[in-house]
Amino acid sequence: MTTAGTLSRLTAASSRTDQLKVLKDLKNSVIGNTWKKVEVAEDEALLSFLLSFLQLRPPSEGDFSTSYDLISETAVIVGALANVGNLTLRPLLAVSSPSILLHLILSLAADSSTDSTISAKQLDRLLISLLRALRNLLVSTADMVWGHMWGVGAERQVVGTGLIGVDVMSEKDMRKGKCPAGKSRGWRRDANEALTMVFEPTNLSTLLRLLNTQDDPQILLPVYQILSRLVVLPSHREALAQRVMPTPTLVRSFYEQSESERSEMDSSMSGATTSLGTFAQSQPEPFKISNILYRISSRSRRYEGMYSEKPNPRLVEAGLDLLAALVRGHPRLADLVRTGNEPVDNEGRENEWWSDMGFGSQLQEMVESGPITVRIAAASCLTNILKADKSSKPTERIGLTVISLKLLEEVIKLLQTESLEERMRLCFILAALVADDAALQKNAAERCCPTLIVGMLHSINQDEAKGELGNDLASRSREATMLALASLAMQYEPTRSLIADYSPSVFPHLLSGLSSPSYGVRAASCQLARALSRAISVLRTSLVDSGVGEEIIKLLQAETDRRKKEEEAGFDEGGDDIGTRTWTVEVACTAVICNMIADFSPLKAILVKENALQLISELTKSPHEPLALNALWALKNLTFHAMESTKALVTSTLGWDRLRSLLTAPTPQGLRIQAFEITQNLLAEASSSEISRTVEALGEKDLLDLVTEAARDKEDIELRIPALYVLSNLALGNEKVRAAIVSRIEILEVLSEALNSKTDALKVPSLRTMRHLIESNAKTHRPRSGMIELFQPYQLKTRLRELAEGSVSLDVCQAAVGLLDVLDRERGVGGGSGGGVSSGGR
Repeated sequence: MTTAGTLSRLTAASSRTDQLKVLKDLKNSVIGNTWKKVEVAEDEALLSFLLSFLQLRPPSEGDFSTSYDLISETAVIVGALANVGNLTLRPLLAVSSPSILLHLILSLAADSSTDSTISAKQLDRLLISLLRALRNLLVSTADMVWGHMWGVGAERQVVGTGLIGVDVMSEKDMRKGKCPAGKSRGWRRDANEALTMVFEPTNLSTLLRLLNTQDDPQILLPVYQILSRLVVLPSHREALAQRVMPTPTLVRSFYEQSESERSEMDSSMSGATTSLGTFAQSQPEPFKISNILYRISSRSRRYEGMYSEKPNPRLVEAGLDLLAALVRGHPRLADLVRTGNEPVDNEGRENEWWSDMGFGSQLQEMVESGPITVRIAAASCLTNILKADKSSKPTERIGLTVISLKLLEEVIKLLQTESLEERMRLCFILAALVADDAALQKNAAERCCPTLIVGMLHSINQDEAKGELGNDLASRSREATMLALASLAMQYEPTRSLIADYSPSVFPHLLSGLSSPSYGVRAASCQLARALSRAISVLRTSLVDSGVGEEIIKLLQAETDRRKKEEEAGFDEGGDDIGTRTWTVEVACTAVICNMIADFSPLKAILVKENALQLISELTKSPHEPLALNALWALKNLTFHAMESTKALVTSTLGWDRLRSLLTAPTPQGLRIQAFEITQNLLAEASSSEISRTVEALGEKDLLDLVTEAARDKEDIELRIPALYVLSNLALGNEKVRAAIVSRIEILEVLSEALNSKTDALKVPSLRTMRHLIESNAKTHRPRSGMIELFQPYQLKTRLRELAEGSVSLDVCQAAVGLLDVLDRERGVGGGSGGGVSSGGR
């Protein structure tokens, strides 16, 4: 039957019973039939009529049982429609389906205690169908906007890549919801509103009340799944985290009410927890983590006279997913889940129920045995806890390290599973587990884990080429394997060499990944290129020979152009790109460029050839600080030991005004440090005339003001060091520049402060600056008499002898002895220029 025929039957039905029959027929026709679902969703009139059933009828209308059945059947239909994707989600969002469902859930939760027309069984049935429909809608919407929870998928962009320390997503863009002039608000704003409405205080309290008062797994499961999927957004995660630990004041305020008040509340809802739920209608409902821990516990135990039943595997998996999402990057919550303690119980007393059990040990047990989906979820949860829980206690740190090693062993064992979906998830977990941990990366290499992952990458591409693997799963699996390889290689040289030398070669897959339509694959490919570029041996052979350097530059240009088009056009309703943009690819690309130009000059020529220098200079203005930092770092490496023509090209492209602004105090300190190191490189090995040109371009007064301010004792050491080296190089300039330096008493004080510092890295440039000022020329090493008189009040000789005899730093001793020799009008020991600075890799 056509949708028009279904609508006619519904409108012509003489009773609700007849309408219920039509709905059941419609439900049976859409379940398992994708195109029927699309047809129904695109029929605006039919969809609006269906949604009209999702409301509580007034008591005067009677026939409550049929009305509840109509609600239940409609919810099942809406939930089925939501599972298709774009074609059905956009129409459902346009008619505010998520809001309608949530409003009805709120109404049922609020009216259940006073509404005698609905039985507990009917209420549970309604809540189950409504929560499932809401779950399907919100999870599918999140997948459409943000990409899949495990990998981005084909032709989608990413919100979180699974990279440690790269939990970046633009909530500003999430809130924009732009739409072209003359058009409707657009599906993006509808989607963003749907994804955020759950975390409005009243809505969140209602869902948390269900978690605190319900025991039916069919009700708890969709709530767990909704929350675990949506807390990927940091603001959502924080909104839920703020409810996790109820303060004693909040909980006790209920128990300090008069007996009559408490009795009145208890008459409508039995049990202390239920009464607390009623009280929370006017107070923020607390999120009791202990409830989740108890329900998903792998051990049967007795608690307050009750025995827990064997946990439902799907509920356990969903609960673990929620805990894993919640503790990510949240040390306090990670410790709370690991130890299993909450500060107060329902009566405001210290809760020691879980303290002797320790949920962390149960997670380890779950990883080692049980259904594989639960084992994977437990591994993910335990990984996020370990990464977030940076205990300062040595004994606890040792214990967490042991747990990490055991978890790594289990993850590698689980990677032998036949299911590609499961192996893909394990690769994401592996990437997060070993990230930024050289010891774990070494341990993984000793267990032949990199070889296993490389083999997976090859088999994925082979199976997809044969048509044995769907594009979406292949894309997410490719992303996961390359991300895992990047983490395994980031800080362990043998793994980098293994990947570079592997036969058949990994580089064709890396190159194709850099141009993949999937943002997630591009991001993972960039991370792998970044890891490999940290090895000099690989730099000089495979990466350059395979063309990765040029491809990285092209990708950086393409991503930047794409972002500009998005910003200029707004969120075009008909745009092909789906999802809030992140900066992962751009940041990784610039990191690769930093590493590849640090010690290998051919890429410097490619930068000029591909007109990439202009692009990198523009990226120094990026609002995303890590990207601007990498762009400056690349320019710093480009100017290190560079020819004068290269330096001139950099300054003409970046602009002296831009460099001057980067040197000023309002600039974030990380960027400011890089700007001083670029200036240091520009002045290093420069002739007197070249130094003078740089001083004139930046402005003598402005430059000396900036250097003096940055080198002061109150500033961070990381900023003071390059500022002093800039001063050291300036002191090699002509008489005019030197005179300008010594005319400032504050500069002499800065140099004196540096000599008194406990940090040798500050003493060396200070000693070099003094030598460059005092020494007449590099041939005679004779001092300028005027300079000796200038430094006389600072008892320079005495302090130099103390440094030469007492310093444990060879560099400080040599610099001090060299300056003493100059002062004694004897031949000095080197001294050199202030030199340049390179990155050492990103």
